[in-house]
Amino acid sequence: MNDYFTVDDRLYPAMPRLGVGVVVFDREKVLLIKRNQEPALGLWTVPGGLVELGETLETAANREVAEECGIIVKLMDYIDYFEFIELNDADRIKYHYVVIEFFALYAGGQLQAASDAGQARWFLRDEVSSITTTEKTIALLKKAFARYDSLKSRQN
Repeated sequence: MNDYFTVDDRLYPAMPRLGVGVVVFDREKVLLIKRNQEPALGLWTVPGGLVELGETLETAANREVAEECGIIVKLMDYIDYFEFIELNDADRIKYHYVVIEFFALYAGGQLQAASDAGQARWFLRDEVSSITTTEKTIALLKKAFARYDSLKSRQN
């Protein structure tokens, strides 16, 4: 094994991988994608992906939303971060991601699933409880809705 890693070493990485996620709002709706590949295959989550070498977090966040969903967003703030570490049956690290989560508002474009998103769609707040996702995604969405409510109240 060499000291460098490639984009393809997401599985059994030599070191943690840095990623971004973006919670996008369009009025009262939040954007979610259904993952088309591991990890989290078939689960609903926020758009996002890996930060490329030399890329800022903000540039990566904008690029990932555009690649996965075909839309433009206005990044508003950082919401949270999370760590995802998955071990295999032999306790070897299968995945290790550190993901910075952003809050954003829809700014334009036509929503269309692409890249590793099998589906992309807008969800109302009360629809989120019925999706197939992870506890971490639900916790992130709760924080994001609270942030959205706070932003809305300041604008009124």
